[in-house]
Amino acid sequence: MKKRIAAIMAGLDKEYQQDFSLGMAEAARRYDVDLCIFNCQGQAEEGVIRNDQGENSIFDLPDLKTFDGVVALCYTMVSSMALDHVNQLLSDLGDHPVVAIDTYIESAAEVTFDDAISVRALLNHLIVEHGFRRFAMVTGPMSNKVAMDRYNISREVLQEHGCVMESVFDGSWTRDGGRTAAACMLADPRGLPEAVVCGNDDMAFGVMEAFAAAGVRVPEDVKVTGFDALQEAVGRGLTTILRPSRDAGFESVNILVEWMNGKRPQERLVTLPTKLIIGSSCGCEGDPHTAEKYMRRLSEAHRNIERSLTRASSFSSSLAGVSGQTEAGKVISNFAGSWGVNDMHVCVPPDFLDPESKLQGHAYPERMLLLASYSGGMTAPQMTFDTRELLPILQKEHQTPLTLVFSPLYYLDKLFGYAVFDLQHATGFELYSVLTLLGGALMSLNLKCTVTAYATALEDMSIHDPLTGLYNRRGYNQLAPALFADAQAHGRCFAVISCDMDDLKSINDEYGHMAGDTAITRMGRALRVLEMDGMTCVHISGDEFIAVGIVRDGEHAMQLAESLHVTIDDMNHRDRWICNICASVGTFAAVPRSDDKLDDFLIRADGAMYRSKRSKKRGG
Repeated sequence: MKKRIAAIMAGLDKEYQQDFSLGMAEAARRYDVDLCIFNCQGQAEEGVIRNDQGENSIFDLPDLKTFDGVVALCYTMVSSMALDHVNQLLSDLGDHPVVAIDTYIESAAEVTFDDAISVRALLNHLIVEHGFRRFAMVTGPMSNKVAMDRYNISREVLQEHGCVMESVFDGSWTRDGGRTAAACMLADPRGLPEAVVCGNDDMAFGVMEAFAAAGVRVPEDVKVTGFDALQEAVGRGLTTILRPSRDAGFESVNILVEWMNGKRPQERLVTLPTKLIIGSSCGCEGDPHTAEKYMRRLSEAHRNIERSLTRASSFSSSLAGVSGQTEAGKVISNFAGSWGVNDMHVCVPPDFLDPESKLQGHAYPERMLLLASYSGGMTAPQMTFDTRELLPILQKEHQTPLTLVFSPLYYLDKLFGYAVFDLQHATGFELYSVLTLLGGALMSLNLKCTVTAYATALEDMSIHDPLTGLYNRRGYNQLAPALFADAQAHGRCFAVISCDMDDLKSINDEYGHMAGDTAITRMGRALRVLEMDGMTCVHISGDEFIAVGIVRDGEHAMQLAESLHVTIDDMNHRDRWICNICASVGTFAAVPRSDDKLDDFLIRADGAMYRSKRSKKRGG
């Protein structure tokens, strides 16, 4: 078995996390180790429905101690709930090989970036070369170490130059956060600052968008800078700072592999350099060649998004018509094939289509069902497996190392399981679109099965007698004509056994109606002996019962009637009650002629039953 590395992060749709993951994957292939990335959505934009417990459940899926090494990108988790939970999971690992990114964890190695040198270079550029004195800053969450480090460095440099940090805003790493911060600046009676320094590029774009909507020009009226050097940022001329995230991902796996092979890292802190990239957003002249390259990439990205939307729409339509577990697996696997993924697997609780199942919002069961599995152009059959195994394919021998991304599947407060993709298709636009579609479709399928089960239960209740559990008159009217028509069409012998309880009125009068109900229940139980021979038993009403079905011949029908008498006698003897029950029974059996009616058979069986009842009275 290959060695395995687990990576824990949030927001794989973000460019930084993607680049870091691609660096890890490159190293994993070089060292021939499997890489399993456990990823949640991270910070959702405004209007996106998410469930923190559902998202964070993915971090409880793996037993990290079973992995040979762990990479933790804790600072990508904006949710304090996720961050606290992951920190606790990591603290439980003790001296297990762990590399933390931009985070100090006792006993872990740390890979970080020299942000200070580039932040200083940026602010010196704005202060010395442009002469700006009044600044505002949009940071990441105040509880986030990376955000606070960048803020503290910025404040220190401004103080050294005697400049003013007029305001600081928590932008939560998102464009929405940047827009909110810009709205506050626009409303500030002191007017706009000369420059807005943002803790990442996304927040910078949010600030610029809000300014543009208000008629404020960048860089003419106010300067804006970012951080992270996203492709979009460089292409649009944003002054920003480049972190070598791909190199950091590669180095993290490199450290782990040496550690896993017995070479414990002597240096617990590896610091990678950052680089200031000057763009036009600070008032400098932009590079037209860079903008041209970006426009080409943007055009290609636009085509990819259009293809993704078309695929997602087709996938959604296909899932909407799914009616069961097997069909759902086929539709998902077919989609994976049309999408061109190398790996796509969907795992759900084994009873997720059971109306009685209690789907939880934050916990995985001990076993999972592999609902759909597509790998290397091949599909795998549906099967259940131990959740600790994560995925059956990981337990099989494989030549090429696997790089898989695990993400939670849920809808509102219902956890459906998790989906697994190869890294290439888990990055970019499609990941959360597909996860949202899957969650909604599985919820719809779950509800559909529940509604169908309840409808079936209601229908079953409507044709069964609640006292005996036998069919009632409505059930008889649904079933008996079809049985009779079948016998008539195929020349088979059809039998009606008419049964009428004796002395039920006396039981009611002497012991009460509850005792009468018990007597009826016991008679119903006795009639079930006829079901073993394929007869359909019916409680018509009160003390009246019938059984209908296809028999070999008239003698067979008489044998069935006799077996009913024997069963009643045996019940009276073995299961004694306040009194014995007894019944008069009559039968009629024949091959129906073309002009025969079901009621004719019922009348003749009733006639035989009443003759038996009169004979008993005369004998008494």
